[in-house]
Amino acid sequence: MNKIIAILFVICIANARQYTLYKQCDSAWANDQLGTSANTICRAGCLISSIAMMLHTYGVVTDGTTTPKTMNTWLRKNGGYASGDLFVWASINPLGFVFQGWITTTQAKYKFDAGLHVILNVNNGGHYVLMTSYSGDTFNVNDPGYSRSTYSANEVKEAAYYVHSKITYFKNHVLNI
Repeated sequence: MNKIIAILFVICIANARQYTLYKQCDSAWANDQLGTSANTICRAGCLISSIAMMLHTYGVVTDGTTTPKTMNTWLRKNGGYASGDLFVWASINPLGFVFQGWITTTQAKYKFDAGLHVILNVNNGGHYVLMTSYSGDTFNVNDPGYSRSTYSANEVKEAAYYVHSKITYFKNHVLNI
């Protein structure tokens, strides 16, 4: 029994990812207009901050580096927003992260274990965070808006997931086809 517990612990540790952590209220971008709305990145930029963390960690560059500020600019120029500041989930597909859809918390664990990238929708749908690992029904996250590092499965409304496609990125940004 102890061997099984040890193996499961090693699997959880092995699946933990060290994503870049950005805070949406960082003074470098906090007051920037989000999309074309009246909102700022500090007030409503949790999702693009989570997306920027995911992209930056994997070396995807938007305007020199990828931060919430450069992500916001890139999204404005590339159809990444609808109705002012609503993120278009598939808009980052050309950057090599291909949106796959919405899943439950149980499915999020399976997708994460399969090497996919998961954005969790928490706080009754009002906030987004980047999943970094999980243990049982507790999700470890990079939270761009709060000083939290975990959310229980009960606090997650739904999850979105992405496949990292180096081929898509290479075609669009190296070969320009």
